[in-house]
Amino acid sequence: MMLDVRDLYREAILDHNRKPRNFRKLEGANRTAEGYNPLCGDKVKVYLRIENDRVNDVGFEGAGCAISIASASMMTESVRGRTVPDVLTLFESFHALLTRETDAGLQPVDLGKLAVFSGVREFPIRVKCATLPWHTLRAAIESRPEAVTTESGQASQPASVPMAPLNASDLRQHIIEALRTVYDPEIPVNLYDLGLIYDIAVEPSGAVTIRMTLTAPACPIADALLWQVDKTVRAVPGVTGVTVNLAWDPPWNRSMMSESAKIQLGLP
Repeated sequence: MMLDVRDLYREAILDHNRKPRNFRKLEGANRTAEGYNPLCGDKVKVYLRIENDRVNDVGFEGAGCAISIASASMMTESVRGRTVPDVLTLFESFHALLTRETDAGLQPVDLGKLAVFSGVREFPIRVKCATLPWHTLRAAIESRPEAVTTESGQASQPASVPMAPLNASDLRQHIIEALRTVYDPEIPVNLYDLGLIYDIAVEPSGAVTIRMTLTAPACPIADALLWQVDKTVRAVPGVTGVTVNLAWDPPWNRSMMSESAKIQLGLP
């Protein structure tokens, strides 16, 4: 069952990142708010037209990682036509899905397609990416003038006990989890399981060196993928610096893919 959820999660992220719904400045909006995730660089602006305590229309603009854009896209689909109280209840349920255990004692709410975002819990550093649009939505409903950020105020995650510094081995595992959220836009498999990450060197200081390749030397989005890897790894708590080196030796081939990646792509 978990494999099915992961597949749905990946498909939803890819689909809504490539073709975000309601990605537009909404003319006639009477509520707006802006949000920013300084850790990852995600930015979003939410537009609402609320009439008779109901969200009659919604739109968003912004830039960010695939998870942030997909979350905003699916959010706009989910809240249009709902009453404001229903939207706020949906916000709480979605936030609980990503930040709390399923047995936290909350009354269950049908999240519909949004339930696929339970997959984000496997990548804790991406929780803020997924929840940023929702915090911005709530700020718009409440007509708050200040910009929302994930590092202060309402957009922060619940307080927790500070983590002890990670050793190099644990930090490397967190980096691998983060890299599993980075996808080639044309291939529905993350870069790590695709076999594009050749080496991850972690210094005691937290400095990280990534040695990676691409599926082809003439890849038209090479710069974008390298930038995404750099940004994603820098967002991992404990990382103090990142160097990404592109390598072509050995050349990439299908044998470097993980077994799960081969199964996902239907390869023998």
